Amino acid sequence: MKHYKMTIQILSPVHIGSGQDIDPLEYVVKGGVFYRLDLPKFLSQMDGALRAEFNRKAADPNPIVLRDFIHRHADPQKNACFTADGGAFEATYQQNLKNPNTRLEITLMTRTPGNWQAYIPGSSIKGAIRTAVVSKLANDKPLRNPNPKFFEKDVLGFGDAKQDPFRCVRISDAPLPEAATFIDKVEIFKLNKGIGPDPAGIQMFYEQCFSLLDGETIVAVGTLAIDDQLPSKRTFDRRQKKEVNAVSMSLNAFDLLKACRDFYLPKMQAEHNTFYQSNTELEANSQRLLDVQYADNEFPIRLGRFSHVECTTVDDYRKPQTRRTRDGKSLPYGTTRTLSAGTMPMGWAKVRLEPIR
Repeated sequence: MKHYKMTIQILSPVHIGSGQDIDPLEYVVKGGVFYRLDLPKFLSQMDGALRAEFNRKAADPNPIVLRDFIHRHADPQKNACFTADGGAFEATYQQNLKNPNTRLEITLMTRTPGNWQAYIPGSSIKGAIRTAVVSKLANDKPLRNPNPKFFEKDVLGFGDAKQDPFRCVRISDAPLPEAATFIDKVEIFKLNKGIGPDPAGIQMFYEQCFSLLDGETIVAVGTLAIDDQLPSKRTFDRRQKKEVNAVSMSLNAFDLLKACRDFYLPKMQAEHNTFYQSNTELEANSQRLLDVQYADNEFPIRLGRFSHVECTTVDDYRKPQTRRTRDGKSLPYGTTRTLSAGTMPMGWAKVRLEPIR
């Protein structure tokens, strides 16, 4: 087994969702700080009179009544699970806290249960690397009539999931440092139209990681391990009733690094050329990403929800499902970008691998 220290520098705001959306019944924003509340703890510390008032407010069908109660009575210093920078979000929060038509929902980042530390999941990193490797192999040896259902199996050369070569690659979660996240809106950038509202008309607020584009140096550290012994082993396949290779091919750190450089750098340049050629702050931010230098043991990667179709699908085989028009035609894909605060591309990071002796 070969082990590598994996250092991830966040280049542009990253959001990797926990699947949890919360509203102002579960958080407050005060003094430029977002506080995620521990409601059971808050309730347990109430005296009898305050608990009775809480019960009356909770029974009120108008949710604004309970929102206001929590905002006024929850002590964020005593009742917070964790904090994030709320400066960019606070004005919106204050203006809309008593507006029943504004939900003020926030989608949170992945955090460790117990200590609430934000982290980049190893599964997200591994998935992004896998996409780059599959794309490279598919383009090196094109498939004549690819079946979408078995595409990755065909490209990686295995029939049984036990032979998947990515069984050899193990990537840990990478904890983010304290005070690494902030709350802000994301906005849709439409080709030839600029910034516009979400198609559903909903304001979207996300917990995001600070980045190089924010003038911050945010680094997460994890490990990457590659089993260099498994590819030489054999195993008995009960279905085929014969011995087969334990995995279909070997992978090494150089393969992963080169595949990511070859896959993601052209995507970054193409996105810049297609969307951001307008001599604006957005173009300048995109250019800053392009100006990042990579040492021989470093590569770019795109992580999180807003990585976009070009970075999550395979070159030359890209056929994403899109909505259809009334006459049954599929709408074109790749015509929008999702931006942090309307000025920054999302999801970019730089990974450095260093052997652990």
